[in-house]
Amino acid sequence: MPNSLANDYESLIKYLETEKAKSSSFKKVEPKQSVVKQEDAAKKTKQLLEECSENIHADIPLTKAVQNSKGFDVFKFESLMRSKLVDGHKRSQSYERPYISVTELCSCIRKSYYIRMKYPINVEDQYQFSYLYLINEVGNTVHEAIQNLYDHTEVEKTILSEKYKVKGRVDGIRDRFLLEYKTIERAKFKGKYIEAHYIQGNIYAYILNTEYNYDIDTITIVYIMRDLKKVVPFDLPLDIKGAESYLRRAPIILDSVSSKRAPDPIGSDEEQCKYCLYKKYCEEDKTDMIQPFKKKDKKKKKKSVFLLS
Repeated sequence: MPNSLANDYESLIKYLETEKAKSSSFKKVEPKQSVVKQEDAAKKTKQLLEECSENIHADIPLTKAVQNSKGFDVFKFESLMRSKLVDGHKRSQSYERPYISVTELCSCIRKSYYIRMKYPINVEDQYQFSYLYLINEVGNTVHEAIQNLYDHTEVEKTILSEKYKVKGRVDGIRDRFLLEYKTIERAKFKGKYIEAHYIQGNIYAYILNTEYNYDIDTITIVYIMRDLKKVVPFDLPLDIKGAESYLRRAPIILDSVSSKRAPDPIGSDEEQCKYCLYKKYCEEDKTDMIQPFKKKDKKKKKKSVFLLS
């Protein structure tokens, strides 16, 4: 081997021996020390997280709830909802309606006449409670959710009675059951069904059976509490005579509109009259019926009796 290569080889051996001696001089870290360091790191992390949670939003002062704010204008929101309700009313008045709606048959037919003849009223007064818009939207969403989730034969079926010229829409049909879904405030729910809701479903079932060859025998009214925490259904039998009696109101409304003479206030009650925006017209129009708002209290006051001594 040449001298230069021999010298390089010796130098390399010496270098490796020196590095080996250095590495053997380092102390080995015991596993116990490693665990201690991990525990310290975990404690430090926990401490940092606690400090973070204590200081978050600490500089934002707590404030009471307000009716209005810079971020969301409540009054503007209420105005927008009211506008939506008014626009919906105006749209309903902008086209001809050759069919009577089922809901018209379940309330005062004289009011229906005034609406169809477009008697002037202050529409803003009709929709003072702007949150009716939200209530309607929530109701529509609940309907859609149930119709998508629960099994139905048909949903949102539009029906027409050519015999009575009546139109309506059924929430759901399931075999021989007609289903009507109603959202209601829990405080207003008295543990029993509302008669107008049954009448509405009963009319639908009658039309389906007599003009569409269905075989509905049960009207199921399902009440969904608006807090969305309770559902109460009622199974009610079909009442053929009852349905026919209400359907006979439809020709009366159509004839009144044609002759431009207000019908008797059939279907009215004291509660409807109390808040009716057409009351002044009703007071002026003659009728053989006694309007509910004109009925006197039947309770007679007790006469005072004086005893002579």
